Amino acid sequence: MKVTADTSLPDFADAVMPWLLRDPVRNNQLLTLLQSRLDGVVPTESDLLMLRVDDSLGALRAVAVRPPPFPMLLSDVSAGAVSHLGPHLAKHRPAVRRFTGPALSTERLVARVAERSGTPASLLASYRMFEISVVRPPAGVAGHPREAALPDRDRLVEWSAAFQREALADHPPSDPAAPIDGRLALGSLLWVWENGGEPVAMTAMTAPAAGVVRINLVYTPPPHRRNGYASALVAAVSRAALAARLRPVLFTDLANPTSNKIYRAIGYRPLQDTSLWEVG
Repeated sequence: MKVTADTSLPDFADAVMPWLLRDPVRNNQLLTLLQSRLDGVVPTESDLLMLRVDDSLGALRAVAVRPPPFPMLLSDVSAGAVSHLGPHLAKHRPAVRRFTGPALSTERLVARVAERSGTPASLLASYRMFEISVVRPPAGVAGHPREAALPDRDRLVEWSAAFQREALADHPPSDPAAPIDGRLALGSLLWVWENGGEPVAMTAMTAPAAGVVRINLVYTPPPHRRNGYASALVAAVSRAALAARLRPVLFTDLANPTSNKIYRAIGYRPLQDTSLWEVG
C-alpha cells in the first residue's frame, strides 16, 4: 500500500473521481467537495489536504480530503488501507484531529491514528444518510414553496448563522453568508416556504455532482416551528429534484429523533451511517 499526498487538485481529481463515481450516492460529499472547487464555485484552499491510498497493483483503496478547518472527509477505507493511512496521519499530519465518513471505516481509522499517536479518540456525533425516490408530502400545511431570491438574502444569512449555532455546534465556525450567496448566485439551490407573504422556513441543495444533490440547511425560526413548514419544504424541493432527474439525499443527526422521524414520513429511507470522531 502507498499513501500519496497530491498537491494538484486536477491531478487528484483525475486519480480518484472515477473510483468515487462507482457509487455517486454514498460518495456524494467527497464528489461535491471536489467538483465545487474544480468548477470554481468554492475557492480551492491553499492548504487543501488530498490523500489517496493505492495497493501494490495501483488500485485505489481509500480517499481522504481535508478542507481546513473542517474534519477530514473519508471514503470507505479498506482494512489494508487503514493500516497504512493511520500511521501516515499520526506521523505526518498530527494537526488533523477530526475525521468523518462511513461509520465502520472511520472508527477503524481513528482507532489506528489514536494508537499510533498515543492519544484517546472520542465519538462526537453519529449521522444517517437517507435517499428518496417517492415523495409523500405532508397534508394541510399552510403556505407554499418558492425559490429564494436576492431580497431574501439578509434574512437567510441570519437564519444560516442560527442553523450553524443549533445544528453544527461540533463544527468549526464558518461564514454564514457563504452558503447563501453561493446558492443565490447559482440559482435553483436555495428555497423558502412562504406563508402569508412571509418566509417561514428555508432549505438548500448542493450543486449536482454525478446527478446527486444533497439537501441541507433545513431551518425554521423558533416562532414558526411545529407547523410542518420544514417537512413540506423538504418534500417540495425533493420532488423538484426528482422531476429534474436528480437523486436527492440528506443527512440527519441520530441524536435528533425529530428530524429522523419527519424525513422518514415524507419518504426518505436510510442508506448508510456515518460518524464524526476526534483524536486527542
